[in-house]
Amino acid sequence: MDHFALTAFSICIQAAVGMILFVAIGRLSTQNSTFKRAIISAAGLGTAGMIASLLHLGRPLHAINALFQFGTSWLSREIWFTAMFVGLTVLTAVLLYIKPQASGVITGLSATAALVGLIDVFAMAKIYSSASVPVWQSATTTVEFYAAALSMGAMLFFVLSMKEAGKMKKFVALAVAVVVAIQVAAVVPYFISLGASTSTALQASLVILGGLKPALAIKWLFILAGAGLILWLAKDELSKSVSGAVVGGAVLILVGQVIGRYIFYATMVISGVGLT
Repeated sequence: MDHFALTAFSICIQAAVGMILFVAIGRLSTQNSTFKRAIISAAGLGTAGMIASLLHLGRPLHAINALFQFGTSWLSREIWFTAMFVGLTVLTAVLLYIKPQASGVITGLSATAALVGLIDVFAMAKIYSSASVPVWQSATTTVEFYAAALSMGAMLFFVLSMKEAGKMKKFVALAVAVVVAIQVAAVVPYFISLGASTSTALQASLVILGGLKPALAIKWLFILAGAGLILWLAKDELSKSVSGAVVGGAVLILVGQVIGRYIFYATMVISGVGLT
């Protein structure tokens, strides 16, 4: 249950961050586009992530105490930035629904939410890279989190706003391709290098990872296939067949990143004391 709740929380929040980022880029670069479905979906995902975060709190009082440790605790920073991001995203969706003519304010709110969300993703990554789990103590944790946020967010944004975002399809496809390329270039060599480590906890994590080889293969196959498909389709005009293939590419990337996140939590082997 813990892995499920943590996966749901981090995936929902990060996907919402990526979506609202591309919404902000779209609203700033195009005219007469509201991206209503994407904004409302981002607000829904953010809210779902907040709810999921409550499911893995073994000690709720610890989380409450963490609220007052913003200056010293990455957990505290994550809680605050997550709350601010979700609040701003929901406010953007509500304002778009009740006062759609306030275009400038909505665009400003979406851009602010995106900025706060990107900071939140960094705080989330720092919780794990600063934890007593050797396999997470690397910059690759941050790369994985940002790659998931940007690739999932870009694809969800484009699928939900295909007609409005038609002119952005090449930008979205290129962004996803670059992000996935960076993810592969950072993560794969890192895990290969772990084989030379003498750390007992790291070796235990590698044993767990070895038992998850089929899931790991599916993760990379889906992510690479999805990114490749989107990049290939970017040159074509949108049609029913192309749109359907874009949705297929989005599903591949989403499923791949979700599987990857589950593997991330499954390989946890603690060598010291808790999260900070």
